Amino acid sequence: MASKAFSDITDEFLVCQVCLEDFKQPKMLPCLHTFCQSCLEKLLATEPVGKLDCPTCRQDVSLPRNGVQGLKSNFLVGKLRDILQQQPKGETSETREDGVPCTVCQVGSSAQFYCVECTDYICQPCNDMHGRFKGNRAHKVVTIQDLQSGQAATELRARETSKCEDHNEVNKFYCDTCHRVICLHCVVTAHKDHQYVEIEKAAEREGAKIKAKLATVKNTADLHEKWVQQLQLVKDEWSSQVQRTEKQIRKQVNMIIEAAKKVGNDRIGQLRAMNAAREKQMEAAMEAAEMDLASARSCVQFTDNVLEYGSPVEVMSVAGELTGRLDQTADDKSAGKAEMTKHLMNLTFEPPTRNVEQEVSKLVGGIKQTAIPMLSSPPGPKQVRPNVAIAKGGASLKLIKTVGEKGSGDGQFSTPSSLAVTAEGDIVLTDSGNSRLLILDKDGSFREKVDLSFEPECVAALTNGELLVTGDEHKIHVLDKQGRESRVIQVTGAAEIGNTAGVAVDGLGRIIVTIRYQVFVLSPSGGAILKFGDKVKGQQQLDSFLHVANCNSSNQIIISDHRNHKLKIFGPAGRHLFTSGSFGSGPGQLSNPWSVITDSEDNIIVADKNNHRVSLFSRDGTFIRHVLTWEEHGLTTPLALALTHDGHLVVANWYSIKIFA
Repeated sequence: MASKAFSDITDEFLVCQVCLEDFKQPKMLPCLHTFCQSCLEKLLATEPVGKLDCPTCRQDVSLPRNGVQGLKSNFLVGKLRDILQQQPKGETSETREDGVPCTVCQVGSSAQFYCVECTDYICQPCNDMHGRFKGNRAHKVVTIQDLQSGQAATELRARETSKCEDHNEVNKFYCDTCHRVICLHCVVTAHKDHQYVEIEKAAEREGAKIKAKLATVKNTADLHEKWVQQLQLVKDEWSSQVQRTEKQIRKQVNMIIEAAKKVGNDRIGQLRAMNAAREKQMEAAMEAAEMDLASARSCVQFTDNVLEYGSPVEVMSVAGELTGRLDQTADDKSAGKAEMTKHLMNLTFEPPTRNVEQEVSKLVGGIKQTAIPMLSSPPGPKQVRPNVAIAKGGASLKLIKTVGEKGSGDGQFSTPSSLAVTAEGDIVLTDSGNSRLLILDKDGSFREKVDLSFEPECVAALTNGELLVTGDEHKIHVLDKQGRESRVIQVTGAAEIGNTAGVAVDGLGRIIVTIRYQVFVLSPSGGAILKFGDKVKGQQQLDSFLHVANCNSSNQIIISDHRNHKLKIFGPAGRHLFTSGSFGSGPGQLSNPWSVITDSEDNIIVADKNNHRVSLFSRDGTFIRHVLTWEEHGLTTPLALALTHDGHLVVANWYSIKIFA
């Protein structure tokens, strides 16, 4: 039976993911990924200005002064390979009759022993020879049976692979002063005045700390695994829903087409019936008109003949009948014209006055996305989420109250860059110009102020009553319900000097914060999980002024890229999903978007500062409408946004707060 260690080790830990060969001088990056030293040096040579990204997770790597060579060596790789090679690859002790071959004599003899120090498989004759050498007498030799059954795992783990690079001796001490492992020779020379302990005690001390943090990370990993599983289910179900919805749309369209054809055929049948009746009327009128014409012509001809060729006696003999006939013909002619005039008609078609495409669109119906919870929330505080949605229709919001003015007194402020709504419904405002937070009632009335030692940039309210405040170098200040500072989270790994800016907490309890063009994802305790963002290339290109970050119910990260005039949406693992907006003043365009929030349906609401409006986008980045504008609502330079629990939209500009409903 193979040991558990054997079953747990895969080629991922033994093969360099750059050259896909066994490690040569394995070097470990700060993100714990390992690569050959030569592979890293080749990658570094291709990057501009000596910048190096991890080939696996793309995190920036801060190199020591001596470059790749100064990175820590991963001595564990060799030991893992030895464990993996307990049996030949693809074979087991049950399937190979002649066992493992001896790696010393190389004549094909079956090995019966394994030397932990030499990492050699040894046959009986070679083992006898191996034991005769004085330098080998302290070596630990185990049987192949113990090796393959896992009983020798303790000996394998105990084998020291780390040797001092200066003296080639086993590192048996840890220097607390220099934070590095050292050998006995180092203790009596370069580190003689330093604080050091035996390596076992140091490992026990640090191991306890690592285990405590590991439990938290395992918890987070379990949540990520559940989330990935649910994402896969949602992805599969989404594909089915798309196909099903497409069939429904086509069915509805076909029904409308058939109904339209039926109505059209009815109208054409009605038209043809009207035409048949009208043609009969016209034929009867034509026949009567032709008879009247013949009678009139006959009367005219007879009268002309009498007057031209008749004698006075002949004229007088027919004068009475002729006069009566002429009168009758004249009267019939007038009557015929009047009758025809009465029956003249103009045939027209009257289409509906409303927009046909809009009417058909209503008949076809709309597509609606409904947000569903993808993962049960883990324990711990989350950001307070709005439970209301901004209507997608054309209903206009109305201004119900304006509060605030320029100044430093109670209820006065200067440059509010962020708004938040607490679980109790209070409105929190970053009064940056006065280096403080202002707490307002839900109706906008001043309640209290919290003085700070820095200019706050952004605030996020958590469900446990805490507030996260940014703006102080690479720090996030955590305030309790009373506004007192309970702790400070230090954000590490930023590539440039700058202040923390946008901040949010997603459904996994992770803290999202921006510094310059970089986005950091932290654990609830503040430990770095990942970072992304690039100022020079690719889909992760971001400007150096990311004002606000926000997260929706799917833990997607929404970035207001102020100077690029765009919204960029990233997945929970930092993968770019899509970009919305472009520079301009038209529908869906932005000019220096400042603040961005989401409602309960994950619609994106953005303060389009230089266009003096607030715009609404769907969760997939499609522009819906302008919610507030300068023309209709008198809005100017909106900076901060928030949605209250009762559905009011709060907008702050430089010196006032407007509440709309």
